[in-house]
Parts: sequence; structure tokens; C-alpha cells
Amino acid sequence: MKDKPVKVCICHHQKVSMSLHRYSSASSRGFMKKKVVFIEPEGAPSNVFTRLMKIPLLGPLYLGTIAKENGFAVTILNENILKRHVSDPELEQADILCLSCITATINRGKTIAARYRDVRSRLDLRSKVIIGGIHASMLPEDVASHGDHIVVGEAEDIIVDVLNGAFKDQLIYSQPVENLNQLPIPDYSLIQGWKTMNVIPVMTSRGCPYNCNFCSVTEMFGHKYRWQSAQRVFDELIRIPSHVPTVFFTDDHFTANANRTEELLNLMMKKGFKKRWNAQVRTEISKNPELVATMRKAGCRMVFVGFESINPQSLVSMHKNQSIEDITRTVKVFKKNDICVHGMFMLGNDPDTTEVFSTTTKFCKKTGIDTVQYTILTPLPGTKLFGEFVKQDRLLHTDWNFYDGLHVVFKPRNMTALQLQEGMVECFRQFYHYTNACNDAFNTLYQSAAALVKKMYKNAHFPSMMPMMMKILGKGVVSDWIARNRSYMKYLHMLSTKD
Repeated sequence: MKDKPVKVCICHHQKVSMSLHRYSSASSRGFMKKKVVFIEPEGAPSNVFTRLMKIPLLGPLYLGTIAKENGFAVTILNENILKRHVSDPELEQADILCLSCITATINRGKTIAARYRDVRSRLDLRSKVIIGGIHASMLPEDVASHGDHIVVGEAEDIIVDVLNGAFKDQLIYSQPVENLNQLPIPDYSLIQGWKTMNVIPVMTSRGCPYNCNFCSVTEMFGHKYRWQSAQRVFDELIRIPSHVPTVFFTDDHFTANANRTEELLNLMMKKGFKKRWNAQVRTEISKNPELVATMRKAGCRMVFVGFESINPQSLVSMHKNQSIEDITRTVKVFKKNDICVHGMFMLGNDPDTTEVFSTTTKFCKKTGIDTVQYTILTPLPGTKLFGEFVKQDRLLHTDWNFYDGLHVVFKPRNMTALQLQEGMVECFRQFYHYTNACNDAFNTLYQSAAALVKKMYKNAHFPSMMPMMMKILGKGVVSDWIARNRSYMKYLHMLSTKD
């Protein structure tokens, strides 16, 4: 006799979720526990930077925690943390399989879903595939042939019904979670290999009031900014496993609600929260130096800031709503408070010319940005930029493996695709090399000596060795990226010769 039908879910993140209510009601209904396996696929081999990213997506964690609280037996497999592909035995044991994918990992997700069907079929077991997540939400037609159901949008409020097979239509539209305080505290023990994690992600808000043309956040989570209370966030912080030294606040704008942020920071200091933490912020926060100082006192070690460009025209074209003066001030304010700055820049906007590469790297060195992340403008599905480029016939292809911010996938306006690709690589080379690392080492020694003297009279912070280490590590990562992407560079070279 065949087992009951199997269900596969592909959840999400690029900001992820899938469903929530009825937390503890299922176990009381007396059904046999179904085995649910959530999987976060690895990125394409051409993106060697994914090997540095061991931070799990929060979607599978929320959904897995909800499923567990509703009587399901849950396991989360993260291929980046496992450093391997999921195996056939792991797939065949799943009564319900859930895959969490962003655009750059959706192809791998499709492969896993197909493999799952094949493995279960050989065991004479039926399968059912349910696909969700930001890529499926933005471009459901791309995954329609791979799933019996496509879940569009946040799904915490419907995950239990999805897993129980309550929906009949292929396309399932969910609603945003209005009260984020009702989200469960993630159970990290559900992740196989969770004890190897050294950074824990924490989400305290969703939505963004801004309107950047390249960003899919507003399309997925809306413009309405929703946040958790300071107490709810702190309750989650104190549940973080003791062996994990660092917290990363994944909010796109951690300090958007300054009052809530200050309340949280004061609570962390009052209760003696000792873990170091990092957060993503916008340049507006530097207009509030008192809050920045409080961030440092509460344990902030690094901020990730989307500077995006030092070309004023590009900032306007992106609808970024910030100036070069804002960027410069932000670096100064954070460095004055001994908080490292990770600057994120996006190259290839329509106003950019080939001069943008040298001017950007010079700016980073001049201002003393500690670490940088250069990306290429990428038209992700669902964004205004994607719609514009499709209309203008400017996409080179839709091989989603390369929609990772590190590959040119469109026709630039003021340079060739090859020039843009080579320019990004050169920016990385100019920043991440041993000379800069040595300079950082000398500066760190000097600052450490100064801090030691200051500490005799008042509190002083010792400088971080992280920027120096990242420059050393980054040089090898860049070299590896070049080696693994020679075929793509040849492809772009071929396109340039045709032009």
C-alpha cells in the first residue's frame, strides 16, 4: 500500500517567510507526526562568496519552528552550513519537503525538488511540490511548472494550512504579518550542524518606507514599516545559544524607528547583554550621533551601509534619497565611535561611466571605510528595474544562477558588459590586497597603544583586527572568483566583440 501524498515546500528570503497561527493546536488533534524537512540550497559554484556566508535564512527557521509547535517532526538542512548537497536518504525520509530560495538559488531549488520527486517515485511514493519564497512571489510563472502550489508573499499565517493540504488552487496568496510580536522565537536546534554557527541572524522589522528602484524588499514586504517591540527582540536575544559570539540584525534599516531602537539598546545594557552585534543601517542614522554612541555602548561592532554610489546622478537614478555628503558624514560618525563600517556599493547604473571604478576605490581608501562589498547593478525579478530592463530589451539572459550581484546580466548604458564586469573585479583587487592589510595592521597597533593609555584614565575601546583579516582573506576570495568565472568572462568578451 502506498503512503499518503507527499508535499514539498520551497519557502523564501531575500527576505523570507511562510506561516504562523494555531501554534500548539495541532498536537492536540492526535495525528501521527509527519516528517518535514526544510532545505536552504547553496548558491551557484561561480559565486565563491557564498562560502563566507554561513548565516541561515530566517524563513525556514520561522516556518520550521511553527511546524514543530504544530506537531510536525522538523529538520532544517542548510547546504551552506553543511558544506555539501543534501543526500538521497535525507530526501526520501521527508514526508513534506520545504525549499527556501532566493533568485540566485532558485535553480538549485528546482533541481532538489526534481530529485526529491525521483527519489520518492522510486520508492513508489507520491509527491506534491509547494513553492514559495521571494523569487516565486515575484515571478510565480517561472516556477509554475515545478510546483503543485505556488505561495506568494509572507506565509507565516498560512504555513500550517499549507502543510496540512488545505489549499486546492495552484496559486496561494498570503497576507503580511501585521503583528511581528506573534512570530515565534526561532528554534536554531532544528538546523543540522547548528553548533558550527558563529553568527545568529535576528529580524526585528519588515518593510521599508523608501523606494529604491533595484530593491525587492518593498515588493515583498511593502512600504509599511512594521517592527517588534524592544522586549520581544530582547526575549529572542537572550535565547541565542551561548556558544555563538555574534548577532547580525538582518533588518534593512535597523534604526528606522529610532525610539524603539534606543529602547532596545537601553534594555540590552540594563540587562547586561554581552554578545557583540552588527546591523544594517542607512546614512540617516549619522544625523543622530547620540544614538550611534549608544549603539557602541550596547555592543555594536560593525554597521553595513548601502552607500550604493558616489556618483550623485546614480544616487538620483536609484531613488536612493541620500547625498555624497551623507555618505562621508556617516563614515566619520561611526568611525569616531569605534564602529567598523562595511560599505556596500552598486556599480553599473545608467549614469556611470568607466571612471566610476577608480573614483569609488579612491573614495573608499580616502574615507577609511573598513571593508567594502562591490556589487553590480542587478535587475531582480519584481523590482522596478527588472520591469524597465525587460521593456527596454536590456537583459542578457535569465540564468538565475548569475543574478547574485556579482555578474553582469544586462546591457549597461555607458560601457560594455565586459568593462563593467572587469571594473568590479578591479575594484575588489584595489581594496583587498596585502598592502592595505599591512597598513591596517600598523594602524591597529598604533590605535591599540593609544587605547591602552586612555584606559588608564577612562573607558576606551580597542580597535578591531577584523578589517585587516578581511583584506587578507578577501584577496584569496577574489582570486578564486576570477578562476571560477573565466567562462563567464569569455561570454561577456564575445558579446563585446559583437557590439
